[in-house]
Amino acid sequence: MKSRWLRLFAVLLALTVFAVSCGNDDDDGPGVTAGTPAPAAEEEPEDEAPAEEAPAEEAPAEEAPAEEAPAEEESVDDVQITIEGSEEEVAEGEVPTGNVGHTDGTILLTECSDGRPTGGTLTMGMFGEITGWDPTLIQGGASLGGTQMTAIYDGLFYLDLPTQKILPGLAESITTDDFLVFVLTLREGINFTDGTSLNADAFIWNIEHHQRKEVGSQSAAQANLIASMDKINDHTIEITLTGVNATFPQVFTNRLAWMMSPTAYQDGQDAETGLNTGINVNPVGIGAGPFMFESWTQDDEAVLVRNPDYFREGCPYLDKVVFKPIIEASARYNAFKAGDLDIAFDREPTNVNDARDRGVNTTTRTDNHGGYWMLNNQKVPFNVRACRVAVAHAIDYDTANEIAWKGLRSVPRQLMREGSIWHDPDPAAVLPGYDPDAAAAALEECEAELGGPLEFETFCTTDPVNQLLTETLIAMWAELGISVTANCTEVGEMVSAVFSGEAVANPWAIPVADPDYMHDTYYGDSPEDGVCGEGLPFRNWARACSPEFDAALVAGRQGLTYEERYEAYSRFQRKFAEQVPVIILDKPETGYYYTDEVSGVFQSETGLLLLGFVAKG
Repeated sequence: MKSRWLRLFAVLLALTVFAVSCGNDDDDGPGVTAGTPAPAAEEEPEDEAPAEEAPAEEAPAEEAPAEEAPAEEESVDDVQITIEGSEEEVAEGEVPTGNVGHTDGTILLTECSDGRPTGGTLTMGMFGEITGWDPTLIQGGASLGGTQMTAIYDGLFYLDLPTQKILPGLAESITTDDFLVFVLTLREGINFTDGTSLNADAFIWNIEHHQRKEVGSQSAAQANLIASMDKINDHTIEITLTGVNATFPQVFTNRLAWMMSPTAYQDGQDAETGLNTGINVNPVGIGAGPFMFESWTQDDEAVLVRNPDYFREGCPYLDKVVFKPIIEASARYNAFKAGDLDIAFDREPTNVNDARDRGVNTTTRTDNHGGYWMLNNQKVPFNVRACRVAVAHAIDYDTANEIAWKGLRSVPRQLMREGSIWHDPDPAAVLPGYDPDAAAAALEECEAELGGPLEFETFCTTDPVNQLLTETLIAMWAELGISVTANCTEVGEMVSAVFSGEAVANPWAIPVADPDYMHDTYYGDSPEDGVCGEGLPFRNWARACSPEFDAALVAGRQGLTYEERYEAYSRFQRKFAEQVPVIILDKPETGYYYTDEVSGVFQSETGLLLLGFVAKG
């Protein structure tokens, strides 16, 4: 079968079937049944490891950074935090999020006093260019700005990948006794680099800034979980949510982690839009992180320098960090091998495996969800479920893996990876696989409802591997009689088309550890399948809407035990397999390779590097 596909693919390429412009429902599937019983606690596997909703560049087994943690003489933050009424055991330096079924463990966070070298410049290769420096407008993924955001703004908390424990950053605790009202306490004595205080007033301003509709924050959905905030004292805030949410503290490890100086932001803020466009290109004085902005030449490099007043004594080790956007994976890896980069992000398995085989330092992770081809469920032809089913069944996933990634990626037909504590092994949760007969039957139904042939245009990026994957998919769809053309363009142009709702199909990826992350991606406030309500989140880019999605995602968010949450997400996975809102392609291994001079490489929630702990020399 694979050789047939390889021959077909070669013929199609020779005939130039692939048209690329590079430049610049209703077959009712099986009903959703009650969730599979949750695995017994003693059988919970270690999370191996998670990309932020990022274009297909970024899909993140969590490889625990414990091996890379500083030696035992390093200190852990001396903080003891508890949640009233929780039976979860909490070690010093951890902030619990409730009983969500994660295994015990932590990473060490050094105070940068362990004797490792100080000074020097770290040059880091990134997948693509950051779109700007205002955290309200950033996607926040590891390769598209999240690491830069954390370097300048730090984070209120950090999320440990192997355990999903929350660790204190700029904030020292968040507590609750009912998962509706939380008390967040900031560290005292922390200033932004403009000299003003990171206090309760600054925190409240930042959240309200995200909530302002005219600002257009990409984290508005997370901010709008908050109904009200009351200042208890200069460093303590009582937060009341719109509803019970057992996973709420996680929003402060990424999208709402980055605090800006209100004073610096308001100096130049537009009264009508609420935006300070100057901050987005020149964020001087606005953060409280380990580094400060020095310069940015778009599409070339961004330079950050050491913050001498950073709150962690001795941190950061480095004097300077230089970010180099290199979109093509092979070019990025070649730059690393040539000595032009000290560390680089990668999701290309050939590069990661080669680095590992050569004895290069690597840290990687594999996500739930993962890489996929997004289908716009509100635009023709993918507003018809049968059309989505047809294109999904027409793909020979193993052969696509061989052609695009030399067979090195994982292509399981399930939403949550095997080994994850959220994996549902029931056949009802299995995603469509390669099945020509099922594809043909779905195509007949699809075209009957469309009143004509199934044809569409898909976006792709200018990365050669992504173009090769696109060519492969188009060849496979053509074998079934589906006509597809491609528009391979810069990542930013594709992202704009996705955000505006104009894209019909495109590569994308979502890094998922805790499945609550999928709430914003698949919640639709939907009265019926295929109909989105007024409360559709901005981040539901596929416009995938189903009342059963909504009910399961809400139940998973509100569940106070692992068993309750597992049952809810089991229901979600089964409905997902029935509806095929997007085509899950693979679960790539994603991470970093770095030289022997580099130490202290800690990954956070979506693969963000905590550069304040990195040393060179």
